[in-house]
Amino acid sequence: MASLLQIATGMTTHIKTIYTPEKSAFAADMRNWLVDRGFTVESFDESMDVVERIDAVVIFHENHNFDKHVAELRDLFDKRQVAMHKIDMSGTMNVAISHLSLFFERTQCTHVLFLGSEGLKDNPKMELFKEKWNL
Repeated sequence: MASLLQIATGMTTHIKTIYTPEKSAFAADMRNWLVDRGFTVESFDESMDVVERIDAVVIFHENHNFDKHVAELRDLFDKRQVAMHKIDMSGTMNVAISHLSLFFERTQCTHVLFLGSEGLKDNPKMELFKEKWNL
């Protein structure tokens, strides 16, 4: 049976794997949601093999506030010149989703790292994001 990803007509069909940090409440919530949508999701263990495989990073944040670990990973991938997109959960969801769609369309990335601060797991706009993002 074809997965949702395989039959999707949206901008995410080129994505092979989405990575999320291993020990993160935000990541666990995202991981479950993404798996339910048919994506292959793996734990990001920060090994050089995995770091080199990542070709795009999506960072969820609120007013540009980042946990220390998220900021460190942002800086690491910025130095490696990996395509990066930030989604401000305090902003307008329609704009955030539109920009994310354009980011995926433009980069045609295949191995994406999703990052977010722990507090975002309970952010009410996360549910709105999940509802509105047309995978």
